Amino acid sequence: MSRQTTTHTKRFVRSLLSALLCSASTLALSADFAERVASEQRSAEAGLGRDGLHLLSRKAGPGAEKMAAVLLERLRALPGGVHTSDRFKREVTDKHTSLVSDDGWVLQVYGDGTRVRYRNYGDQESADKQGLPLDERFSQKELEAMGRDFVAGYLQDLVSIGPNEALIPFFTEFEITGGGPADKSERMLPERVQSSTVVFSRTVDGLPVVGPGSKVAVTFANDGDPIGFDYDWAPYAETGEVQRILPLGEIRRRGARFSPFEAGERGVHELHFECGYVDFGARKRDPAALIQGGCMRHAVKKWIVDTKEHARDARSGHALKATLDFFPAGEKMRPDATWMQAMRPDPSAEKAPGSL
Repeated sequence: MSRQTTTHTKRFVRSLLSALLCSASTLALSADFAERVASEQRSAEAGLGRDGLHLLSRKAGPGAEKMAAVLLERLRALPGGVHTSDRFKREVTDKHTSLVSDDGWVLQVYGDGTRVRYRNYGDQESADKQGLPLDERFSQKELEAMGRDFVAGYLQDLVSIGPNEALIPFFTEFEITGGGPADKSERMLPERVQSSTVVFSRTVDGLPVVGPGSKVAVTFANDGDPIGFDYDWAPYAETGEVQRILPLGEIRRRGARFSPFEAGERGVHELHFECGYVDFGARKRDPAALIQGGCMRHAVKKWIVDTKEHARDARSGHALKATLDFFPAGEKMRPDATWMQAMRPDPSAEKAPGSL
């Protein structure tokens, strides 16, 4: 069982004129694995589905420079699309360490070393530009097996699976080229698959980790050769503390404090809703905060900006705004700077005029 959606991905164009004259584009065709579908169904019906969960702490990584050195050596001169060499330039900032090679590969390590991004643009650019027909793309089952083999062979202890944890398939995504010019009299270009990506997530005690953290993705060329990977994966440890969890209705009511969209607001459509442990990922997480319970909601709001155009064509004359919100699920919310910064003021807490 899978759900499929087609979404535009950002793509740099060399000429604004070419963008205006031709609508041929790169698309991403994505499909959720059955595990994610089942998790969202459970979340929509029962929230976390339990009264309490064990709070977790993160184990700090070795640092960006040290992890870059580890990966540089581990991937050195390997056959295939994922490899490193001695030919690179190093860039170090307070946020990341980047190794950029004139051979075409790029390795970026962020924060404490638990978030990594690798791309081999040389192999990607030299790949068959014709691509594959859509019906010849890798199946989800094939991509899951290929991805698991890559994680086990290349990342090993870097994407570690602790006691009571599991690596689960999350979704697949295919880079698609094709389309047609804005002039409808011109012929459409056939849609072709250029690359395929499989994304994995983590469960702890059967609960999914929602948010950008605890994710690993592997991208493959059409011949099955890996050409890139990403992971945001901090090891977890149990704290011995148990957090009491609110019922779903109370979690959603509390969520109004953490979303720019009002509850029941017209034009708002919920795309994803999943509950479990929340990990904001290396870019946004509060390093001092514990991993606690919550729900992630991905929603989009549509509003009409040109009524005449929208009446003529329902696909036009409107604007969209998407938001990714996280709702704390614990009866007692543990301190977390990321959630505090996202919280909207509580209108009921405002003082009446003239009050002290």
